[in-house]
Amino acid sequence: MLTLTGLGRRFEMAGVRDGGGEVLFVDFDGTIVDTDTAQIALDRFGDPDWMRIDEALERGEVSFEESLRREFATLAAPPEAIIEEVGRFTSVRPNFDRLIEYCNHTNLPVTVVSGGLDFCIRHFLDRDDWLSFVKIYAPTSTFTGNGYTLTFPAAVVSRSTNFKDGLVIHEKRNGRRVFFVGNGFGDFDAAKEATFAFAITGSRLAELCKEQQVQHEEIEDFAQVVDVLIQRLRAPL
Repeated sequence: MLTLTGLGRRFEMAGVRDGGGEVLFVDFDGTIVDTDTAQIALDRFGDPDWMRIDEALERGEVSFEESLRREFATLAAPPEAIIEEVGRFTSVRPNFDRLIEYCNHTNLPVTVVSGGLDFCIRHFLDRDDWLSFVKIYAPTSTFTGNGYTLTFPAAVVSRSTNFKDGLVIHEKRNGRRVFFVGNGFGDFDAAKEATFAFAITGSRLAELCKEQQVQHEEIEDFAQVVDVLIQRLRAPL
């Protein structure tokens, strides 16, 4: 169970004010965890040609949401089998617990914003009792016996590229600063809209941010996110 320790006192001594006008959005696959759990599941249980859908997404031929619908519709395995398979290869990225403790101490809301399988997200977050400290904004998956159907969160803005950047735009319109952490192609529009973005070092998102000159910080673990947040939340809005 997560509790405030001397770490929280060090944040307080650093002069960090309580969060209020800020939110933190964090991707799951390849970000909170060090693998893409959806990719592992698709490689093991999905259509062998599922990567063609990702390629179509990058070419702009299908939306992010449609790409996920098509890919997960081919996953012919129940949640238990998928969790067992991805659990063999997947670990939480270092210092995520430190990030959660920091955000809890400073009242900075954390939302996991993901296009991944919701039961995988909950499985990994629940192992260390993190579910009580974060919200999850992701499609709800339903196993049909042959694949998964997805129900996406209701749109919160009229115009957005996908549900991730839609949520970022919505929060900014409500006067909040949005910090976003991600790694993939589907994260780019959210990172571009965010007040400040973090990209996993060497990821597709990092490449796109460099190409499009989007301000970002490349990270390898969440201690780096905490360090930047301490500095930025010190400053007035």
